[in-house]
Amino acid sequence: MTRQDSDWDPEDLSFIAKIAAIGDSYSAGIGAGTRLGSIIEALNPGSDYACSRYDHAYPSIVNGDERLGDPANRNFQFQSCSGAVTTDVIGKQIPNIDNAQQVILLSAGGNDVELTNILNQCVYQWGVVNREQVAVAKFAAKTKQFTWAESFDWDALSLGCEGQLARTQTLIDSAEFSQKLDLVLSAAKLKLAPGYAKFWAEDLTADCNRVSWSTWLYKAYNVFQPEQKLTQDHRRRMNELVGAVNAKLSAAAEKAGTNVKFVDYDAYVGKFHGRCCEAGVDESTTESNSRSGLMFYELNTQDPLGSSPWKRSTDGVLDGTVEASQSQLAQITLLMDPDAQLAESGPDTSISESKLVMKVKTTAIAFPKVLPDGYGRVFHPQILLHQLIAQLIIHNMIDHNLQTGGLPSVPEVMTLDSCPYTPNSPDMGGAAGQQIAVASYTNPLGDPVAWQRLIAYDSSKLSVLVANVLNGPDYVVDKSWSAVIQQAAATGKTVIGYVRTGYLGVSQQKFKTRLGSSDLADWASQIEQDVDKWFELYPGSIGGIFFDEGWPECGPNNIYSDLYAHINAYTKRKHPGAYTVLNPGSPMAQCFEDTMDTLLTFESSYETYTSSYVPNDWTPKDDRKIWHIIYRVPQDKIGEVAELARSRHAGYVEMTDDDNPNPYDNVPVDSYMQTAMAAVSGGRVHVNPAKQADGSYVAGIPGDAAVIASDYTSVTITWSPVANALGYAVYQNGGLVLEMPATLTRATVGMLQPGSSGLSFEVRTVLSSSSGGGSRTVSASTKSLPGGESITNVNFKRNGDTVVYTADVLVPYAFVRLFIGGPHKAVGAAGGWPIDAGLNADTGMGQWKLASYLVEGNDFYSGFYKYSGSYIEAGSSNADWTWTPHGTAPQSQSGYTYTWNVPLGGTDAIPDDYAVQGQGYAPIQNIFGGALRSYKCDGQPCDDNPDYDCKGSTLCWTPALLKWCDEAVNNLTRTDALTYATFGGRQTGNCHNNGASSACGVFIQGDNCEISGNDLWHDYQNIRSLGGCQRCGSFKRDDGCKVKIDYVSNCDINTGGTPFKSKAAGSDNNS
Repeated sequence: MTRQDSDWDPEDLSFIAKIAAIGDSYSAGIGAGTRLGSIIEALNPGSDYACSRYDHAYPSIVNGDERLGDPANRNFQFQSCSGAVTTDVIGKQIPNIDNAQQVILLSAGGNDVELTNILNQCVYQWGVVNREQVAVAKFAAKTKQFTWAESFDWDALSLGCEGQLARTQTLIDSAEFSQKLDLVLSAAKLKLAPGYAKFWAEDLTADCNRVSWSTWLYKAYNVFQPEQKLTQDHRRRMNELVGAVNAKLSAAAEKAGTNVKFVDYDAYVGKFHGRCCEAGVDESTTESNSRSGLMFYELNTQDPLGSSPWKRSTDGVLDGTVEASQSQLAQITLLMDPDAQLAESGPDTSISESKLVMKVKTTAIAFPKVLPDGYGRVFHPQILLHQLIAQLIIHNMIDHNLQTGGLPSVPEVMTLDSCPYTPNSPDMGGAAGQQIAVASYTNPLGDPVAWQRLIAYDSSKLSVLVANVLNGPDYVVDKSWSAVIQQAAATGKTVIGYVRTGYLGVSQQKFKTRLGSSDLADWASQIEQDVDKWFELYPGSIGGIFFDEGWPECGPNNIYSDLYAHINAYTKRKHPGAYTVLNPGSPMAQCFEDTMDTLLTFESSYETYTSSYVPNDWTPKDDRKIWHIIYRVPQDKIGEVAELARSRHAGYVEMTDDDNPNPYDNVPVDSYMQTAMAAVSGGRVHVNPAKQADGSYVAGIPGDAAVIASDYTSVTITWSPVANALGYAVYQNGGLVLEMPATLTRATVGMLQPGSSGLSFEVRTVLSSSSGGGSRTVSASTKSLPGGESITNVNFKRNGDTVVYTADVLVPYAFVRLFIGGPHKAVGAAGGWPIDAGLNADTGMGQWKLASYLVEGNDFYSGFYKYSGSYIEAGSSNADWTWTPHGTAPQSQSGYTYTWNVPLGGTDAIPDDYAVQGQGYAPIQNIFGGALRSYKCDGQPCDDNPDYDCKGSTLCWTPALLKWCDEAVNNLTRTDALTYATFGGRQTGNCHNNGASSACGVFIQGDNCEISGNDLWHDYQNIRSLGGCQRCGSFKRDDGCKVKIDYVSNCDINTGGTPFKSKAAGSDNNS
């Protein structure tokens, strides 16, 4: 048997008739999808429900993979259980699985080294009393007759983070831990044992150093340990502990022999930026942290399948599970501080004012759930990570199959060298089945949950996704897009990058390139450069190109179809394995059949598809040549539409219930997508091989290439036709950047840096003969931007009810937009679209332009829109990009100058309150007219709300002042007693000076004012979050008193105490 035999498929794993899963909560899949079993099994040890087994755990995904055949023909025994240690696996799980298992999936070891205790001491602090209070807590628990109190490890309660990390390291290093792993691996054979993954991003940026995920706001004083922060040192040490556990697992697997395979997925989590505290991510937000790419559950993660982390189930939790351990710790906290509150809560928190009560009596095996459900799954894999693990497991199964058949092993990370291409090899059975391809234009930041659903769907059914950053790839990596592109590619999907072809500039609209040209050669130049940019920015994960706005006519002598064929050949030669799609959205002549791998020949409504469909006048050899997109499809008509598409030879189909004007801005709900996937048979993406170059790239010919134009970002070169030329190749500084067909003798090289000099270009002719002369280069430079500005000379003038705006736009942006403001409003519904204008140099506050109207389009059509979304000041994703059509506003472009004629009559627009914005293919630029505002003052414009004031001493910008302020407020006496006052010789607040004579103070001011430490602390937070004051500032309370943060000069201590004393009543002595 050889690798080229066609009668044996190494991916056919249907011979596996018995498979089992054993281990802890990682393989049980806690939180991933839908919980298995019924609530009536909650107190039945070993049941699906009690063990928190979920339907999207990686063992379930493996069992349901089509390569293993029909699950009905296989005995799958799912015994993994939340909270299990190795002795549980050996004593309770393995005895419950049948003999002669062909595959056993195992995860174990994390609970043996006290993962939950690390999360308690270093991250969430569910129960962390100080050393002096351990005996008190133990006595209180026994007095309450908590059955778990006798066996609880009370000594671990006060270890603190440092102590727990040291204790876990000792456990990992022990011979006993190695022996436990050896025992569990030897107890059952034929195992695939996935390890664990590091939780924290390995670059260990300082972004999280001041973030705390501590669970409680305490009312009791001097009972609990200090609030833990996610410091770099703690994150590093936790990562090291995970690495140490994996090393022990790997060694145990190697020791166990060839029947055990350690599956290490940790590196992939890092590669796809799936860890917590990734650079640039705000981990302090209380909003749903459903960012694309996150592979572990955080407390506030909204699940792609709709599970809310804030709901608190009323069913009891079984002793020995993860949730039971958390509830025990939370009960200890409430024993010591009955008025403690959750530091974070959500809309589904079922306890009034987030206060926790304990009214359910505990039993010997169960007790009430105290915390919201989201805590039970924290630091466990999300569905995406379970899918990744499942794919690696199946890869190892296939690899074992290959080696059993006498074939060489296949590496995990495929390369062109490791997967040789066999010409004309037939597709495997079922590969040509109908599949779903999705024009997935939804921004990953706008709807991260939708993207996680798209990634999670079966890749044999939903096989193609389109990525569109900014009408193309843009010029730099977009982290959110990079994350979803890599994740989708890792699950086996083909992700293709959007490239606009503008109907080659020959349609009625005469669309222009970004540089303002309709010339056919300039369109070809821009298209090829966009192709290369996709592969440059997202190497190894972009699987091809989606060429949009395809011109469907062959043209004289097939000039247009031949140009698309040329672009296809260029793409495939330069980027081997690329899958290509051309989208005219309409029927195409047969001259296009071989231009691309797939042609998108229908893009319209359900009504049109079912009543007035116009077919091609030719039949494809392979149905995967054709893709249809049908929008406004009712869910109950999905099966009918899919069958109709099959009858019309559409191997790819997209169905959506979305509608015009943009049927691609939302992903249908999960039930709709599941119905769509059930309607297709599934298959594989068909990619044709690259067409090899027909000739040689001959230097020295033509001999008359010349630069005819250059501007800020581009250089245009022309040359004379060469007899018998097969094409032309353009080089920049020795590297191939463009290939032009023989019919075109002009090229424009774009995406150059302004102010570049000494650029070298060469044009070579592709000839069947290789004879030629020496290289001949021409040089060029680009112009520098005036004052570094890419948008200049912005003006407006009134012309009756029309206002004419003009601007010179010097670089070729993907989008040039005009925003116009309206009456000054509070944030909220229809409050306006916020445009970031940076920090005010005087106050340090963030500034914004709030836009009520938008003009966007091109010379052919330019729409006028009114903002209809919401801007709510909370978190990082706080505005909806939602605009309602309000007519048209003609736009024109002549050279660099854009002109907009905007009909503002009858609107509440303010003409001189505007922003001209350029975005895409260059750094974003905003030019503002009118006043800027700050919108962080309790939902009102700060300039209109006198309660907050960000003024203070001129020394408020002293380095480290923020740190001093935080130290001062964190050392207040936190009670509800009116501790601080401006009379009677009492403290007015606190300060911190870090060893210097000057300091930052937090204090109360006014006549006969007094305040509690808790209220002073909360007012400080509000000055920061609602007032937007980044340094000093003040808040005017309802009682007329003022809480102030300011630079002070009379602080004589470092860590709290009695720095401020009131003098006489009404004294304002702290300034």
